Amino acid sequence: MKKTANFFSENKLLSISLLLAVISSLIGRFSTDFIDDKVILSLFGLMLLIQGFEQVGLLRFIAQKLVHYSKNTRQLVQLMILLSLVGSMFLTNDVAILTLLPIYLKLLSILPKFKGRFLGSVLIIVAANLGSSFFPFGNPQNLYLYNYYHVPLGQFLSWMALVLLLSVMSLAVLSLLVAKDSLETISLEASQIDRKETFLLLGLMLVMILVVLDVLPYLWGIPLVALILLIYRRELFKKVDYGLLLTFVCFFIIVGNIGEAKFIRTFLQALSGKQIYLAGLGLSQVISNVPAAFLIAPFTENQQAVILGVNIGGLGTLIASLANLIGYNLFRIYYPAKTKKFLGLFSAVNFGLLLFLGTLFYFFIH
Repeated sequence: MKKTANFFSENKLLSISLLLAVISSLIGRFSTDFIDDKVILSLFGLMLLIQGFEQVGLLRFIAQKLVHYSKNTRQLVQLMILLSLVGSMFLTNDVAILTLLPIYLKLLSILPKFKGRFLGSVLIIVAANLGSSFFPFGNPQNLYLYNYYHVPLGQFLSWMALVLLLSVMSLAVLSLLVAKDSLETISLEASQIDRKETFLLLGLMLVMILVVLDVLPYLWGIPLVALILLIYRRELFKKVDYGLLLTFVCFFIIVGNIGEAKFIRTFLQALSGKQIYLAGLGLSQVISNVPAAFLIAPFTENQQAVILGVNIGGLGTLIASLANLIGYNLFRIYYPAKTKKFLGLFSAVNFGLLLFLGTLFYFFIH
């Protein structure tokens, strides 16, 4: 009992989401149909692989290369931001954060005096969220909305091009706030990589990416990845953050019940134009942008307002985007005693960008 109490005390987000899920089920109903099993299973598979890359030494090897090609800490962070921005366009924001943030956090262990460490972490997460908005397959909400509305690709890209341009400019300016410390005195011991297992893990990561992009069916792709890892590195299963997976399940149950409430349906059907955009921004802050997209889309034909609203709405609170939660939990693993400082910087940067981009695009919506 004591261990259970300590677990929920240390995982406040899980505790709150579980309580709200129970309350929403008592008021509404409990149904497994609310839960997106593909999202849960995909996150599980990706968590296994990231832990695998850590164990075979790949993350430390990449960290060495980044230090080698960077002249100072600011340039190092800027390179990581660029990789996160571009990588999220093709690999989704979740994959970009799960892949790059552990590399960056691993680097921080050899840069104990680096003053810009936490701002760098925040900007990598922000870059992944903003970069993923450009393509229809960059994040879950875009995949859903692109298919739901059957938006022409050219039209979709034209809407998101300005978002990408302003995102790049904003991140470039914010990166100048990162401390500019020398890396000349930093030297890493030569890292040995288990090449055989690294190639195996890279192959399995490719399978996971194809699953995320719906090229491969997840019902056999993810179990295949898990089975292979169970055979070769079963210890990875002990390192998965099962609390985060349960948090995601709770969110789906909460949103499912909200979506069935009649007054919510009536309210959304009465909105149009800029109001839909603001609803996307606002709902994303409290239920995250993926559920917000699922909730709003069936009640409006204003594709532009919904797509821009939920993508920009990924900025703001910790739960505005599920990728934010992933980034936070990764940071907490490496720096459990520094989460308050991280959350302070995270909130300042995200709400600043939300106000800036949200206001600009309010006048862009028809």
